[in-house]
Formats: sequence, C-alpha cells, structure tokens
Amino acid sequence: MHRLDTFPNNDLVAQYRQAFSSRAGQVVLAHMLYDLGAFIEISDAPEDVSLRNYGTRLIKIIGGGEVDENTMMEFTKRLMKQPLSKEIKEDS
Repeated sequence: MHRLDTFPNNDLVAQYRQAFSSRAGQVVLAHMLYDLGAFIEISDAPEDVSLRNYGTRLIKIIGGGEVDENTMMEFTKRLMKQPLSKEIKEDS
C-alpha cells in the first residue's frame, strides 16, 4: 500500500484544521498551496503534477474528504466575492 492511499482519520483532520485555523496559519496554507500549484497553471512535468496533487490532497484533508456539491457551491460563492486584480493600464 502506498503511504498516501489512506485518508487521515477524523482526529488527524481536526489537527490539520487547527494548525491552519489562525490567520497566520491561513496565510501559510495559501502560500503552500500556491507553491504547490493549486492556484496556477502548471506544466505536464511529473514533478509539477506530483506537487499539485499534494496540494489537492491538502485541500481534501482540510475539507474532510471529497468535495461535495454544497461545498463546491460555497467555495464558488467565496470566489465571486474576491476583489478583482487591479488592471494595469497600458501606455498609449
């Protein structure tokens, strides 16, 4: 059995959530997920895919398992509330 084949039990999921529940923990988690390629396009290189898969696994662990429809809808609502990036005006 591969070490990532088993999903953490509820106690470990709660510990993941506690570790990332503070404001500082959330900043660190966001940084980690960005570095792992969770929020950006990545290449098809095996190492990039492996890192992104680990980021996806962290999201699943913190979310308590597979993402269901209600969770995805709440996530989508939060995305729509994100401020837009400042547009860069090109010099004419």
